[in-house]
Amino acid sequence: MRTLLAALLTLYGVAFCQERSSLSVEAFLLRPIGARAAGLSSMQVACADEPSALFTNPACLGYLRDSTTITTGTTLLSFGRSLSNIAASFPVSSQITIGAGIVGMNAGTITQRDQNGTALGNRTLWQGYGSVAASYRLTQVTSLGVSGRLFYASAPDAASTGSGVALDAGVVTSVLDRATLGISIQHLGVMAYGAERFSLPWMLRMGISSQIPFSTEYVPITSATLGTTDTVELPSIEHILIGLEAQLRTGALTPTIIAGVEIVPHPLVALRGGVALYGESLGRPQLFPGTLLSGGVSFTLPLPIPIRLDYAIARGYTASPLHTLSLVADL
Repeated sequence: MRTLLAALLTLYGVAFCQERSSLSVEAFLLRPIGARAAGLSSMQVACADEPSALFTNPACLGYLRDSTTITTGTTLLSFGRSLSNIAASFPVSSQITIGAGIVGMNAGTITQRDQNGTALGNRTLWQGYGSVAASYRLTQVTSLGVSGRLFYASAPDAASTGSGVALDAGVVTSVLDRATLGISIQHLGVMAYGAERFSLPWMLRMGISSQIPFSTEYVPITSATLGTTDTVELPSIEHILIGLEAQLRTGALTPTIIAGVEIVPHPLVALRGGVALYGESLGRPQLFPGTLLSGGVSFTLPLPIPIRLDYAIARGYTASPLHTLSLVADL
């Protein structure tokens, strides 16, 4: 009986790890970057509004054309680990926006020992990458984007130190002027450890989001040349954003479908939440798998330089919840 129980617990652990890591290198790439994305359970491909979009859908940078924007954030993970990022977007022209960013995964500290078990000291494990992206606006409502990534993983021994390259691409467009459609493919590349090469855990995303204003003001304007009168629709800043996103990950049996909601009851405050409606849990596709569940809040500080503080709490893969903090500034 004791042997059977041990076997069942072992199988459960294997299934648990396989579902979340896909048995691939650099599995941290599947985590959301930034508190807004974390608060929406990583639903971001069609509604990203900050430079961290270059890590999800570089085409969304095309909507950040008014000013230079900088964001930085960190996610506190279990076992002393953390996932940090910094990114910036720079409008080059009315059609082109470029972005750059760095993501670092501090995998914690371990005690290195020799073959006799003698401690050789503490060592820190680190993984990360740098990204450079560009977005081109084909029309007022359609944008294309592409980004390149350089990876590096450091470890005490040379066999565990590696480097790699990857490519991301995406598109975002309007649907009947009522919704936004976004599609991206991520992490098309390889990672090399010594003489061995491994494919990175790619992810295909497709999502749609719609912003519904709480009120709309109609303002008449008169053409200075023709003298004709037209009406311009001005939606309020206060709104609710709703969206759905499907994510197909490396090794997954089925896509994960995520629903997210963001409510802006005041120009300085936003509330958000997200949940997985369908996906894989313990090796079986099912409704409400419980793998993604999160919420978050944002506060915009009334300063000469607009600064937004984001916080998110999400269900962790262990018993501990994950906390993410971000700061976004428009320069």
